[in-house]
Amino acid sequence: PIQFLGPYPTMALRFPDLATFSQRERNATGISLDFVLDTAANTNTINAQVASELDLDVVGEALPGLGAGGAISGGDTFLLGDCEIDGLAKEDKFTFMTDLTASALPVASPTSAGLLSLAFFNCFPGGVEFNWGSDKTPASVTFHGDEEHLELEGMARVPITTLPLTLLPTVTLRINGVDIPALFDTGSPITVLNAQAAKAANIKTVEKTKPLEKKSSNPFASMAQNFKAAQEAAQAAARGDILAIAGANGQAIQLLKSTSPVDVQVAVQDDESSSTSMGERHLYVGDLPGLAALDGLGEESPPAAVLGMDVLRQRPRVIFRGQANEVYL
Repeated sequence: PIQFLGPYPTMALRFPDLATFSQRERNATGISLDFVLDTAANTNTINAQVASELDLDVVGEALPGLGAGGAISGGDTFLLGDCEIDGLAKEDKFTFMTDLTASALPVASPTSAGLLSLAFFNCFPGGVEFNWGSDKTPASVTFHGDEEHLELEGMARVPITTLPLTLLPTVTLRINGVDIPALFDTGSPITVLNAQAAKAANIKTVEKTKPLEKKSSNPFASMAQNFKAAQEAAQAAARGDILAIAGANGQAIQLLKSTSPVDVQVAVQDDESSSTSMGERHLYVGDLPGLAALDGLGEESPPAAVLGMDVLRQRPRVIFRGQANEVYL
């Protein structure tokens, strides 16, 4: 089973040999932790406070890298050890993974203890199958050791291109006839284009909120102007027209919603002319720091995008096969 904590798909793992401080005082062990399933992260992560509470052993150090929030500094790598899938009946329990490790990196994960990354997904040669669930069936994730039980009928094969160095997976979006490289990211709630991609695909967005006016000689006029600007920004945020995120330097970055739904297609197989439609969605446009992985930041950058959960959940199932460099939609 998987749970959605907000927009994030998560699964719970149980570590029989780990214990919190209070458990250690009672000579008890066994702890369950929720992890976000993130195909666009290349390192398993663990919240540093969680690692400290569980008194985890340091077994290495992760190198600096890139994340959705921009540049990420390195950090200690901890041994979590053997784990089970949480929630199974006692007679069904088994050791799901041995010697699992995760690094305490400054990656925002407000909903869970950490992230499970490509290093995790690529342990399964057959792939990882997401079923997003419906009113009749619960959401689930299936781990395939081989291709024997894959049910691919009616699904489109999408080739994955891995980025140099980071090995992050990318697919090709096709929007209004324009091809745009995109990170395949189950850890992103939304699909985001940079300004160059939006311009090439002729996507119009809402307007940015106006910055607060400079102080005038009339303090009452200045207060009124600032109040109006703040009120407009709050209303835009409440409607979801504008999302504000923190960049790597701490400055707020505005992501602007498209004025109308956009038909999002993904290039399939190895035929450059073929694509599969993911349906119509409002997309966001802006300098999401994670676009740096595609060299997609700045005015001179090429078109780039992040394909997120808002679009991926429009397909009932997704099978991510990292070892085979393909995904089925």
